[in-house]
Amino acid sequence: MSPSDAFGVFGCGLLGLAAIATSIPLRRFPVRVRYTFVLAAAFAFLIPIGDLPVAAYVRGVTGDLSAATLVLAGAACFMQLTGRTLIGHRDKRALCWLLAAAAAFLYPFALGWTRFDPYALGFVSAEFITALLVITLACWWARLNLIVIVVVVAALAYLLGAYESRNLWDYLIDPLASFYALAWLPNSVSLSRNSRQAD
Repeated sequence: MSPSDAFGVFGCGLLGLAAIATSIPLRRFPVRVRYTFVLAAAFAFLIPIGDLPVAAYVRGVTGDLSAATLVLAGAACFMQLTGRTLIGHRDKRALCWLLAAAAAFLYPFALGWTRFDPYALGFVSAEFITALLVITLACWWARLNLIVIVVVVAALAYLLGAYESRNLWDYLIDPLASFYALAWLPNSVSLSRNSRQAD
């Protein structure tokens, strides 16, 4: 298994682990039970079926996962294990808004509806790098640390060649992260409105 395959399988295993840990209310159980369950689930994703581990079949469905998905999945696992939240509501809301905007910018145009192809910018064009740097610095100044972490993780993964893709977009965003953001934002807006009305 190549390093890119290993990283891809690890990411899909983490996603599957987060999905299982979130669907079961682990925080209601003692700490030892939580850790035992998560270790057992992690081991299950590494069990080979045929020539490939279970996580590799998940990868066949989802593809390689972006830094946004990996960070959110990792934070979900941490919360279920420890009961502590790594991501604040403000940080998560900002990331989801940015993911939704990036998805609206990237995917419709990438379908070929116009001659402009934003996906091509991900092959490390000066304009894309400059825009990404400005957004990251602005988020750092605004203390939106989650976005900064996602960009840094994506940049490091890209520089290390974690995936076969050499397009930076693939390291920053994927359809799963986009769908999650679009599903999470309406609930967040609704909760904020209800909170204001209650005040």
